[in-house]
Amino acid sequence: MSGKEKQSLKSRMFTHLLNAAVTAALRPKIVWEDRSLKKLAGSEPFIFVANHTHHFDGVFAAAAAKKFKPYSVVSRKWYDKAGYGKFIKLTKSIPIDLDSLDASWFQTGEKLISQGESILIFPEGAVAREGKMLGFKSGAGLLSAKTGARIIPIAIYGRYKMFFGKRQRAVVGKAIESDCPENMRRSKYAKLLMEQSEQEVRRLYGALEKRYGRNGTYFEETFADKC
Repeated sequence: MSGKEKQSLKSRMFTHLLNAAVTAALRPKIVWEDRSLKKLAGSEPFIFVANHTHHFDGVFAAAAAKKFKPYSVVSRKWYDKAGYGKFIKLTKSIPIDLDSLDASWFQTGEKLISQGESILIFPEGAVAREGKMLGFKSGAGLLSAKTGARIIPIAIYGRYKMFFGKRQRAVVGKAIESDCPENMRRSKYAKLLMEQSEQEVRRLYGALEKRYGRNGTYFEETFADKC
């Protein structure tokens, strides 16, 4: 698979329609801490990482970073699901088997980054259902450590009110540099990168929580003291 290959006309049309539907239905409010990052779309690959509270997060985060046209890492159980899977396959996506030691997604991601493509990953590995943000797993950090691609954290806030009610919001943070020291194992550096990424997502979410209040998503913890 080549990251530079053009998407099929059907796939491109579906992506445009999907982004338009997200914009119309969720009325997203996206704030970039570093607006200069948007000017780098297409000039270098990035790894976007975001918190995960709802199955809509994938299309919402992809729409937030649409200038970068990222490939989204998607659970294979959804990728292969009858009905939904057909539409997921029309998007730029990378399936991952979360129930096994699946390395194929990493190899695909590494190849795409080498071709200048950006990747979107939800490092928690699952939707947070227990009222707390789950710890970030190291996969995205290892991909960053190996390729040198910078990480951009995204904090998603809201309850996905369609058409009416509060708008869905997100804050896109500043890029986290990736330069693994020669005397450090990539696995250790990847862990450090993801600890920093998780802290940044918590801080960004805290700023939203402080401004707009707690919305019940994370009912077991608060983030306002992180900002």
